[in-house]
Amino acid sequence: MQSFEKKVAALTDAIPDGKVATYGLIAVLCGCPRHARHVGRALGQGVSQQAYKVVGSSGRLTGAASFLQPGLQAELLRLSGVWVSEKETVDLKKYLWQPTPEQVTEILKQAETQ
Repeated sequence: MQSFEKKVAALTDAIPDGKVATYGLIAVLCGCPRHARHVGRALGQGVSQQAYKVVGSSGRLTGAASFLQPGLQAELLRLSGVWVSEKETVDLKKYLWQPTPEQVTEILKQAETQ
């Protein structure tokens, strides 16, 4: 059985450039649909180098407290190919990562062996 944090890290690390996920989506993919805040805590502890790709359910950048300088999350997203508005939101219809169930299974399976 994998730890929740290990699942969060594996899934977050799998988000491709040009895409984002929400805390809630990561929680659902981990099998814990009501644990979006736990995803935020895990990412805040540094379990993934790609934590900047995780946003709030409305597309709003919510990880500012986890980044050392203001605007860093927005800048990293822009560099990865995600357009961020002046209000620091992203268009989830355009940029939301939607892995297939098979992809999720493979990501979590690979994480088990690491």
